[in-house]
Amino acid sequence: MAFGRLIRVRAHRSDVEATIYVVAEAEVEKAVDILKIALARPHDEYEDLGRVTDSLLNALGLQPGQFART
Repeated sequence: MAFGRLIRVRAHRSDVEATIYVVAEAEVEKAVDILKIALARPHDEYEDLGRVTDSLLNALGLQPGQFART
């Protein structure tokens, strides 16, 4: 895997308690789906903030399909 995604999850646009996740999945749609299923929060806003490198995924110990809260 070459890249992962950085995804912000929040209840609404001005949510000050938004959470950022690193997802070991290169495709945005798949990364969002992984979080929606795992978090059971399908109605929250999921925003892709860009890709992350394989180095970060390795540093976090993430395998394909896994994620970590930052």
